[in-house]
Amino acid sequence: MMENLELKNLNGIQKWVDLGCGFEPHLSSSKIAMFRNDLPMFICTYGFNMRQSSASMDRGNVCEEALVSALLEEETLDNAIVKAKNKFNAMDHEDLEDHNKQAVAIPDMVKLAYETLKDYGKPEFSKNREQQKIEYQLHDELNGWSAPMIGYLDLVYPEQGLIIDLKTTFRMPSVMSWSHQLQRIAYQQGKSNYDVRFLYVTPKKCEFKQDGDMYILHEAKQVVTKMNNFCFTMTPSQARSCIPIGDSFLWNSKFELRDKYNNMQDVF
Repeated sequence: MMENLELKNLNGIQKWVDLGCGFEPHLSSSKIAMFRNDLPMFICTYGFNMRQSSASMDRGNVCEEALVSALLEEETLDNAIVKAKNKFNAMDHEDLEDHNKQAVAIPDMVKLAYETLKDYGKPEFSKNREQQKIEYQLHDELNGWSAPMIGYLDLVYPEQGLIIDLKTTFRMPSVMSWSHQLQRIAYQQGKSNYDVRFLYVTPKKCEFKQDGDMYILHEAKQVVTKMNNFCFTMTPSQARSCIPIGDSFLWNSKFELRDKYNNMQDVF
């Protein structure tokens, strides 16, 4: 019998969930990593349901869409790239210089990723081309809590028993970040019979990486326990009034969101 997927003994997180301000009743690698790496962005996202995209995020999304269209042979690679550039250039970004930098990189990133993956065959998607979802109950026996853990998979190849997550970037990392390692291991935990690889793509090269091991889940559970204590101790408004924005890339070009977090008392 499948275990019920629900928050158990996480009263602080449940408090924020009950506020109805963006904290859905589950965990994810991105949610855990955001709490660990950037509390103000966590507060905006899960305490006030305030989100703002960026040129780099949007570039990654259109690159992935173009890649999938080409791999599934829905359109030619060249047409997919043209559509990706047109879609990106129709987006409104506050930092025009950053927008132009991201736009220029799209063709090379998509081409390199396609050349790397084309021989793997067609990835598997639903009829609506929705990403496959993983979901399981994450347990912390030491602290006595459990919670649903979810994730969405970029490219799934059932015949090869392979999951590939696409990461577009301007700088190739020598080692995967803690956040990406957690994401990979969380996928591995949910699809234990699959090999999970991350494909990093710059405008000049591609590399597969598989850093991290199961110990990172132990570290993630420690973060979740602290997240629960934080949410129990503070409301989103109290947290926002105490914690300044640090030097985090997540705030790059997000001038409007930064202004709202810092100055506009009545926005939330």
